[in-house]
Amino acid sequence: MNFALILKSTTGTELTLYDDSLLLLESESFEDLNSLNFHLQTLAKKHNIKKTLMIIHDADKNHVDLELAGDENSLFVS
Repeated sequence: MNFALILKSTTGTELTLYDDSLLLLESESFEDLNSLNFHLQTLAKKHNIKKTLMIIHDADKNHVDLELAGDENSLFVS
């Protein structure tokens, strides 16, 4: 299982992707959620990802959500 740490704020969105051994695979910044969501779906094929635990931190609301994505179509942040 891979781990995706997503930090949302009014200034942008940051993605940090780790493999199952917590080794850093990628780290990117995005201006909007549409760009992030497109990139997330390409990562599934690029790194052959089957399952991902997405940790979504909304810094403005100081709220954290955990979501388990089972395939590339469920890699989506709203």
